Amino acid sequence: MRALMRLSPKANDMELVNTEEPKILKSTDVKVKVVYAGVCGGTDIKLKKVDVGGRFDKLKPPVILGHEASGYAVEVGTDVKKTKIGDRVVYETTVEPCGSCRYCHSGDWNMCSHRKGLGSSTNGSFADFVVVPERNIRVIPSELSLKTAVLSEPMACAYHIVSERGCIKAGENVVIIGPGIIGLCCALVALFSGANVVVIGTEKSRETRLKIAKKFGCHVLVNDGHNLKERVQEIFDGEFADLAIDAVGSQNSFNSGLSLVRKMGRVVITGVPSLDTELYTIDMSYIYRNQICITSGRSSTPSSWTGSLKVLQKYHNQLEELVSHVYSPEKWKEAFEATEKKQAIKAVIDFEK
Repeated sequence: MRALMRLSPKANDMELVNTEEPKILKSTDVKVKVVYAGVCGGTDIKLKKVDVGGRFDKLKPPVILGHEASGYAVEVGTDVKKTKIGDRVVYETTVEPCGSCRYCHSGDWNMCSHRKGLGSSTNGSFADFVVVPERNIRVIPSELSLKTAVLSEPMACAYHIVSERGCIKAGENVVIIGPGIIGLCCALVALFSGANVVVIGTEKSRETRLKIAKKFGCHVLVNDGHNLKERVQEIFDGEFADLAIDAVGSQNSFNSGLSLVRKMGRVVITGVPSLDTELYTIDMSYIYRNQICITSGRSSTPSSWTGSLKVLQKYHNQLEELVSHVYSPEKWKEAFEATEKKQAIKAVIDFEK
């Protein structure tokens, strides 16, 4: 089969190779024929570019990258109970939590120190086939195409960010800084939750990503460096936001989020900082005086996958534009480039090509 593999600990040592199809090794495994695999700007791009070690010590080459995908079940283990051959499926990305730590017991698999992540510690979705445990499998709702179902993983991350970490409530005011795929998914989760939503982007995103956010039903603002706080207050009838989502991951975007929430507001950091970012400068006095709660949202949980599919079902008619670029496996470099240069909202690799 074809597989996009990180071959060694050396940065950028990645190729499309021919390798053996994975086999079902456990009685509870499911073998999936991958149809669409999404390129993640926060993880896949970095896992291609870095040397193994430090922040990336869980990258275990040689390994097939990729963790966002949709496809259909083609083989099941003898103890698989619910998944049937032919089912259209997506799957959660933590494939081997330890099952015994406090985080596993609370359902926070993404925080398990011993977890194995699909596409980094174990073979992932940039391949014709992948094998995952049945407990990770989710059957795709009938309203979704395989192409739009590939958004289930970023939407699960967004649900975790907005609902589980941001503790959103109906009627609240929310600002989302950065209309990338995670920011746009966060916007849909916030709308799904009954919030009033403002998405903030740059002039470059006005006719693309912000236009999509407006179609969703969000207010949109271009951050041109002038009167951003006043323009947010105008939309929210004189108020600031209850919740700000930093979906960029920079000093400036964090500062913007901090400045746009009300006293006792919440800021969730979810944008992945660049590889050379180590420290932010934070005005602790401002945070203290205004009792602002700052947290982060990383990856997803089993419960956020349940929420993800509900959001995708509700907005299934508005998702096509998000999957903006489709490539064959042989053109994977173009898919990565379009993602890294932010030309694509979501680039996917079509393993039926």
